[in-house]
Amino acid sequence: MKSKWRLYMVITLIIILAGGLLIAKGTDAVSQAESKKQGILNSDADTDGYYVDLYIPESQIKQIRADQKVNVRFPYLDKLLVKEGVVISIAPSPQFANLRMTREKGQADLSMFLIRISIPASKDLLPGMTAEVRLDEITG
Repeated sequence: MKSKWRLYMVITLIIILAGGLLIAKGTDAVSQAESKKQGILNSDADTDGYYVDLYIPESQIKQIRADQKVNVRFPYLDKLLVKEGVVISIAPSPQFANLRMTREKGQADLSMFLIRISIPASKDLLPGMTAEVRLDEITG
């Protein structure tokens, strides 16, 4: 019985240490989710293309500029599709505070800035599709 107890303790310790290493490297699920921003693809009647609006935390907004090229992924298609988009606008002031995320971390509320990314027309895209941008690629 004592050997089973020791085995359970060793397994628990390994799981805790492995989780700590993942968090330190930023490869845990929460860190990965925070580095990806998703939005809904909208049609742009002015350019016959598309655009997606994303909310970016104030800690990363200074690293984003108008006319910056961005890879936009469409992860839920049968085959991953990546299109090059361009940041066409950045809100001059924050749009809202992300309360849930910051309360879990015990931080003050974070202001989020709205950016709009223009995406050229493509026969593979339809309005309403999920578009995803990885912040570490933009701000890295």
